Amino acid sequence: MKKFIYSLLFGTSALLMASCMEVDNFDAPDCHFYGKVIDSTTGEGIVSDRGDCHIRIWEMSYKVNPGSQDLVIKEDGTFNNTKLFSGTYDMVPEGSWWPADTIRVGIGKKATQNFEVTPYLKLFDFQTKLVGTTLTMSCRLDAPVKEGLPQIMEVRPFLSLNSFCGASNCISYYNSSTFKINVMKNWDKIDKAEDGKSITFTTVDLPVKPGYTYFVRMGAKVKDKFEKFNYTEIVKIEVPNE
Repeated sequence: MKKFIYSLLFGTSALLMASCMEVDNFDAPDCHFYGKVIDSTTGEGIVSDRGDCHIRIWEMSYKVNPGSQDLVIKEDGTFNNTKLFSGTYDMVPEGSWWPADTIRVGIGKKATQNFEVTPYLKLFDFQTKLVGTTLTMSCRLDAPVKEGLPQIMEVRPFLSLNSFCGASNCISYYNSSTFKINVMKNWDKIDKAEDGKSITFTTVDLPVKPGYTYFVRMGAKVKDKFEKFNYTEIVKIEVPNE
């Protein structure tokens, strides 16, 4: 009887091991999908920071209610993914812009798709001033679409030690409330210059280290679902040795 039980257990274990060793006959995802998120006000790629914004996609080929995944948008607005399965996808760009429509795209071996979005805010007249080891920055704001614009929350500086600079890539020391400019106003309550755009927002003094090279910019965000930043361009600041 014991021999029979041992034989049965051994046989069951062997079958389980054999099933685990079966070759997976599904092809690995190898479809190439790429494109750009375009700023409707310039016709160029949206200005962002890598990791801030994304293309949210749902593979609709096999499930009624599929889970989502995100494709990272780079700092120049481009995205590039070589590990998708072929199929039909719903997708929408999500970030620091007015909500975009969800579209359906068929992806084969290689596919491209551009998205056009309108940013909540445009930051311009970006200026930097370095005096010794003290840096200040300033910029102004404009809103391409003013009606219904969510409340503007803050304007703030970003400093990085490499060319990637923004909310996802910055020196955490400058994240404190000391350095950001709290706004918390709707567009119609913002102080305006004669051209109807915002007055200048200027940071408090930002201490920097002698001999260091910084990459800096400013950002502003509104109170929406994502609370992501619109940005100025990036400027390189070289601090002389004392």
